Amino acid sequence: MKYIFLTKKFYDDYKDCPEIEKKQDRPYMQACIEIDNKIYAVPLRSHITHEYVLWSDKENCCGLDFSKAVLLLKPDEYIDKERSPYIRPNEFKALKGKEYEAEQKLKKYIKQYKKAKSKLQFRENQILCRYSTLQYFEEYL
Repeated sequence: MKYIFLTKKFYDDYKDCPEIEKKQDRPYMQACIEIDNKIYAVPLRSHITHEYVLWSDKENCCGLDFSKAVLLLKPDEYIDKERSPYIRPNEFKALKGKEYEAEQKLKKYIKQYKKAKSKLQFRENQILCRYSTLQYFEEYL
């Protein structure tokens, strides 16, 4: 698993997307997943209260939050190559070797998002779509 920061350019390009995390010092896990050869980044977050997560510290509600995953359409411009994030040792250890699980959970979340988007008459689907960052990348999914 590779941990990255996103660049100022990424945040500038998506400044009008309220569901995208705005902390420029938030570490992301870069998941190179074979979904149409696109690169996704999944943020490490705290205080997660939903099920779309790979826990790194379940007791403190910390983990990879798939509901806030972003598609890196310009990875060369959006991945900060100058800085490397510090990951808390307990979370690093909990996620070590979980690349496959992270990829599978992201694929499952994308599939669930698409299904929810096609059935917006249900309230739970409306909520999933409203708070997902995938709404900003639908044309590429």
